[in-house]
Amino acid sequence: MTMRTSLLALLLLLCSVVTAGSMGSAVTKNDPWDRHHIDDLPAEIRQYIAAICRGPPSAQNDFATYSPHEKRWRINLEYLRCDGLAEYRRGNQCLDVDFIAVGSHFRRARRDYRDCGF
Repeated sequence: MTMRTSLLALLLLLCSVVTAGSMGSAVTKNDPWDRHHIDDLPAEIRQYIAAICRGPPSAQNDFATYSPHEKRWRINLEYLRCDGLAEYRRGNQCLDVDFIAVGSHFRRARRDYRDCGF
């Protein structure tokens, strides 16, 4: 009986060590300038970004925001990094570009300067 109890305790101990090890390895690094912030956008927006950038772009998490109520993407160019990006800042205002849904696609609706940040 004590042998069975000892084996059960050992088995439970080994299982808890394996579980703790796998939980510790689940740490991921969140790059603030991640290319996936662009890759996950609709094709029309990715094409616009490719047209204004020379070379591969990267963006911060706040680069693109979507309003489902308005079916609108707002692109904040202050959070975009790429070669060849034209001037996107005038004093304390930054260039924002809005895309709205037209059927299953998006088209550029507005391009203007607004206060930087949110």
